[in-house]
Amino acid sequence: MRKQIKKKTKLNCSDTIRVRETTTPNIKYPLAGEDGHLHPFYKKLLANFELEEIQYYAGMMDGDGSFALDTRKGKIKPLIKMQINLTEEAAEPIIQLADKLDCTLSRIEFSEEYKIKNPSRRNTKPWYYLAIPKQKAWFFLYLIYPYLLEKKETAKKLFMYKYKDFLETNNESKIHQRQFSYPYLAGYADAEGSYQYKLIKGRFNFAFRISSTNIGHIDYIGNTLLKLGYPVNLSKVNKIHLYGKRVKDQKNVNVASLQGLKKLYENLMPFAKIKRKLRAMSMTCFYVDYLSPHFKKKNLKGLKREVE
Repeated sequence: MRKQIKKKTKLNCSDTIRVRETTTPNIKYPLAGEDGHLHPFYKKLLANFELEEIQYYAGMMDGDGSFALDTRKGKIKPLIKMQINLTEEAAEPIIQLADKLDCTLSRIEFSEEYKIKNPSRRNTKPWYYLAIPKQKAWFFLYLIYPYLLEKKETAKKLFMYKYKDFLETNNESKIHQRQFSYPYLAGYADAEGSYQYKLIKGRFNFAFRISSTNIGHIDYIGNTLLKLGYPVNLSKVNKIHLYGKRVKDQKNVNVASLQGLKKLYENLMPFAKIKRKLRAMSMTCFYVDYLSPHFKKKNLKGLKREVE
């Protein structure tokens, strides 16, 4: 059910439409039941997820998500705030996640009045907003924690406030270690990656790039891909500027080799969820297989052998 909601703010800056309503509001079940196992309510939610999807969403949260403790009124409370924003044309992952967790999902757009007063915002595209409420947020964090990389320490601090026993029970477990996977990278790239396939001056240009202001994290991904045999180029640290002021340092992982891109994309495509990025990967693989000079050269050799 779509419900029109005008979001009243001092600037009257945005219009919000509820594109999905939850059927289970104000859930207060604890994560674990009296027997110490996951509460039956969350077991039903868990059945909605495959392992690869959990890994994917860990990458998505590392890239575009945010979570923190509720610090309103100057006091730290063990109430988690977890949310993800994606543009409308790339909202497939959180539309699916809202269904799996049964959460409210909203579409937000700057109002015409605000755009007129702020011309720089005139071309800003609508976006989807998913705020995972309270106990469901703890459950979701419990799911993705073993596979988080960039925000793992933040997640640990959150558990220390409310589920310290979870950390102590799993103190020697591998869940506290970095666990790289292709589903994770697919989620992180859906959030932070760019896929180039452009015709520039009569020549096709292809490239894959992910960026992060967490230098240690991007180094880890880049070095892991190098160990896996990909022709990776790790950029130097770049200084990001906003409105003439330095904000943060940033580093990129780049792959431009056609054969390297094909190998990488074949490992990411089974898990990626954003259609336009899937299309970019499939178009690149099609070019490598059927249109690239390498393919033509290989075919010519095959024809010569047949003639001989």
